[in-house]
Amino acid sequence: MAKLLFDMYGVLMRIASAEQQAELERLVNPVDPARFWEAYQEFRPAYDAGIMSDSMYWNRISASVELGEFDIAEAVELDNRYYMDSEPEMVALVQRLIGEGHTVGLLSNIPTTLADAVRSEHDWIEDCAAVVFSCDIGVAKPDAEAYKVAVDALAATAEKVHFFDDRQDFVDGAAAAGLQAHLFTSADDVRAIVDES
Repeated sequence: MAKLLFDMYGVLMRIASAEQQAELERLVNPVDPARFWEAYQEFRPAYDAGIMSDSMYWNRISASVELGEFDIAEAVELDNRYYMDSEPEMVALVQRLIGEGHTVGLLSNIPTTLADAVRSEHDWIEDCAAVVFSCDIGVAKPDAEAYKVAVDALAATAEKVHFFDDRQDFVDGAAAAGLQAHLFTSADDVRAIVDES
């Protein structure tokens, strides 16, 4: 049986669409939209790792780019809402893999309030043998420690774990940590890799 580790966003969960990002942008009304999204990404690793709270994250963005009048709680709620939808085909595959006896875990960069919402909304997460969220361990991918914690949570060794992520930098980080790292493309490709392992 295989040891499998999946990223969530872009693999098992949907990322925000351009329309949803535009809605958030309208709420915070930045003077320089391009700089806003740069700051949004720049401070995200620390936010995902639980080093920054919701208010610290949004205040840091505000200090980097002039924003309009907005409520931080509303921005957090809106931002989180965009990351609540799963990819049904991949969730169904994960559930089948678990049913077949494979050991399945999750490793995701995700801030605390979003992690709480996702856990409460998606019961299938609890079927996984290991759920490692960056906000719970204080480090985010591609930090080598994130992969080490996830491998340990799977009760595995790195070279025995197949890791799937839609971001090349996170795949590269996993490979550097010794995992069998794969750039996610489709459920069919995951199935083929598992069947060959």
